[in-house]
Amino acid sequence: MNYRKCNPLYGYRWFSEGLKIFFSQPWPWLAIVGITLLFLLLLSILPLFGVIGIYVLFPGIAAGFMLAARAAMARQALGFSYLVAGFKAAARPLMAVGGMTFLIFLTAMFLILLGWREEFQRLLELMQSQTPDKDVLVSAARQLTLPSLLILALMLVLAVATWFAPALVVFRQADARTAMRLSLRACLANFFPFLVFCLLLLLLDIALSFTLRLALSGLLKLGGAQVANAAAMVFTFPIVCGFLAIIFGAAYVSYMDVFESQPSD
Repeated sequence: MNYRKCNPLYGYRWFSEGLKIFFSQPWPWLAIVGITLLFLLLLSILPLFGVIGIYVLFPGIAAGFMLAARAAMARQALGFSYLVAGFKAAARPLMAVGGMTFLIFLTAMFLILLGWREEFQRLLELMQSQTPDKDVLVSAARQLTLPSLLILALMLVLAVATWFAPALVVFRQADARTAMRLSLRACLANFFPFLVFCLLLLLLDIALSFTLRLALSGLLKLGGAQVANAAAMVFTFPIVCGFLAIIFGAAYVSYMDVFESQPSD
């Protein structure tokens, strides 16, 4: 399974095509993504097992969205069946991707916490104090700059290793290890397109946040805090769902360009 190295402008293509896929059927996308988010939020309430469940199930959920994106591009109607379509196609390798991701994250976090155990313990004690000294708290937090950067780097590597993995499992029948390895290599080879894509996502996020904040400020003046808070709850959730749907659509398009298209640049 060879992968393609795309030029940086493909980042714009992935972003724009993700928008098109979402707006081709916005209401079904909002519905299936919204139900997924609610399910994951409910699952996160469960102590320990909820977090494990999210890690294990998410690649299968993402695979279902890859299948939904392919159907949307073929102008087929989307339905709730895509919530479980990934699991029907390849449940074991997809859950294996999630399990491997969780084990890698857990092992790395254990080593980081073990290496800076005293610093983390001190910060936790300061945060639990009823009257913490802000200067001491900031000083303790600064001592954890390096482990914080290591955790951020770990999360980025795992995100890269799982970006293409669900699509590789359902479309190429790759096993979990192969899918994660290929995803990592392909993403690193396409660093600049992904950089462009992430910058465009950031601009979209800023624009949506600014528009929402502006609208809520107007409602706050007109109807008061209760009306503004109610509007925030009503509008924020579908905006988040739409944003995630765009990302899933873009992920499918990026997979097609990197793994399925013939090299031309």
